[in-house]
Parts: sequence; C-alpha cells; structure tokens
Amino acid sequence: MKKLLYISVLLALSSGLFAQQFPFMEAYNVNSYSMSPSYAGIKNPKTLFLDYRSDWTGVDGGPVTCQLSYNDRLMKKVGLGGKFIYDKTDIFKQTMLMGTYNYEVQLAKDHIVNFAMSMGFYRNSIDLGKYYNDVNFVDDAVLLYGKESSKIKLATDFSALYRFQSIEAGIIFSNVMFGTAKYSEADITYRPLKNYLIHASYDYRINESIAVKPIILVRGGQHYPSQLELAAEARYLERFQGMLVYRTGGIWGLGFGGEVYNGILLNYSYNLSTNVATNTFGSHQLTLGVKLFNFIHQKGKMPSGSEN
Repeated sequence: MKKLLYISVLLALSSGLFAQQFPFMEAYNVNSYSMSPSYAGIKNPKTLFLDYRSDWTGVDGGPVTCQLSYNDRLMKKVGLGGKFIYDKTDIFKQTMLMGTYNYEVQLAKDHIVNFAMSMGFYRNSIDLGKYYNDVNFVDDAVLLYGKESSKIKLATDFSALYRFQSIEAGIIFSNVMFGTAKYSEADITYRPLKNYLIHASYDYRINESIAVKPIILVRGGQHYPSQLELAAEARYLERFQGMLVYRTGGIWGLGFGGEVYNGILLNYSYNLSTNVATNTFGSHQLTLGVKLFNFIHQKGKMPSGSEN
C-alpha cells in the first residue's frame, strides 16, 4: 500500500515535472540559449555547453537532468542551435532532441526583435517494474509490464526576444505538441503540459571593469501555479560572474563562475528551499562550456620561435 501511495504521489508530481518538458536550467547568465531559443547565435555562440543538474538532494529518486547544447550565428540575421536533454525522476525518464532557427528583425535604430522556433522529438518512459518486488503486488497487472516507453513524438516551442541597448525582454511558449504519447503495452497515455516563461533584464555598467544586471522571470503553465524569480548578476572584466536568486516558495540560490581558462567556461549553481528540512531539496548544477573555435585557432598557430 505504501508503494502504491508513493507511485500515486509521483504521478501527481509529474504533472509539474513533465510540464517542464524543456527543463529550465540555471546558469542562464552563461548559457542564455538554455533559457530561451531566441538567444541562439547572440550570446556565447560557437560554444558547446554541458550541464548536469541534481534536484531534491537528500531524496531518493530526485530529478537528475543532463543537457548538451550548441548555438551559432549564420549570416547576419540568422541564429541556429541544438540541444539534447536527458531527464530522470525516479520511475520517470524522458529524452529530447531539439533544433532551433532564430531570425533577427531590426524595427528601428537599436530596437531589435528575435523570433525563434524550435522543433524536435521527445520520448518518455515509466519503469513500473521498479516496484514489482513486493509480494502484495504479485497480482497487480499494471506492474507486470515493467519498463514502458512511449512512441517518439514531435515537440515544438516558440519564442521572441526584444533588445534595446541594455534592455532585454522575452517570452517562450513550450510544449506546443502534436498528439498524445501512448505506450504499447500499458494502458497509459501522456500529454505534456503547455508552459511559458517571461523574462526581462537591464544591464548596468558601473565602470569599465564591473557591471550588474537585475533580472526578473515569471514561469507558469497548464495546471500549475506561476512562479516569480528575482535575480541579480554581477560581472567583473566580462570574464567572471556571480549571481543571487530568489524564487517564490522560499527558494534561494547563488551561482558563480567564469572563463577559467582561454576558451573554457565553468559555472556552479546551488538552490536551497527554506520551507523544508535542512539538507533536503537542495539543487546543484554544474555547467561546462568549451569555445570550440578558440582551440582550432590556437592549434593553427605556430609556436613562438618556430617561424623561418
């Protein structure tokens, strides 16, 4: 009975977890493309990013998300990007592969709008057999199926970004899906929930070395409440940065990192919920970025003193 209740709770939680069909990652100050596809080709282009995030620290089966992404500039007004996401929460697992096309329109001097569309595929699975080791469920037909995977389905999102000098504001609509995911054996269906994210920021330069950027985000969606996030980013020499974050629900966060070596970016983010017991529900994220073309150019250079 306890395990059946646990599964029911996870299924209920999954309406919020799977609503994050395109998981929101920290370190968007380093990899803005992970927050909105409209940043493809704008900030840190030609950089390969690898993100690893662990949520609900201290809770068995807590969410783990891995993301591999890359974006670049094509011609003057076009940005391209791509990302692969693996997300697992206890008996639930999903994988996504998305590609992005971003087009830039200049409305007037210094007024720029980017429109982006991402399209790709997703697949999810539920490991029902994980709880089939209790004699109380021997005759439970639902748990006899074991691991069930859905068919591959189409996924899309749409976003827009407005830029004026040091001001940025954008919106993204995720999970604009076609069809419902079904499983071949178990009588289960899964329809990802639509969600949105709105953000705005202002980049203020204190002097030639130091700049700060206040950021506000609102995220929400179908069947789950909206969440407000207030953040402040500080940068030094455009190479090192730190960030403080507060989210409604008593969640506090911090992050720090920078270009630790020529062409190597590293960032660490941590979140803590003040509404739960200590040492639980913390979130850790490590982000590694590699500016690929930096190494290609360095490799092409001849060592000092080797020229004829």
